[in-house]
Amino acid sequence: MVSLQFIINIRDMGFFYKPKPKGFKYIPRFYDPEKEAWKQKKAAAGLDADLSHEEQLRLEMRKKWNTAKEEEDPKERTSRMIRKAVIVLFVVFAFYYIFCTPVLTNIISGLMGR
Repeated sequence: MVSLQFIINIRDMGFFYKPKPKGFKYIPRFYDPEKEAWKQKKAAAGLDADLSHEEQLRLEMRKKWNTAKEEEDPKERTSRMIRKAVIVLFVVFAFYYIFCTPVLTNIISGLMGR
């Protein structure tokens, strides 16, 4: 028969120990995108800026990037699109010429010495 001292020793060793669940600290926060946009507009206008230094830098960078897009010349945009189209057509023509004509087989047979 199992002695009482043995049962107490088993219990003290931690076989039946169940740790309590660890708690957490949840702080509910509310985010209002309209209020954030209003704050940024106010800061951009130079009125009562209560933004942190990091947020001010982000705002300045966003302004610079947006003005760069707005100042882009339409002629430059069309010339860039035409350049991309020419490159795409060249690549398509090159693939067609290499893979759909006997050029590839001639190159391979020439390399193999036939």
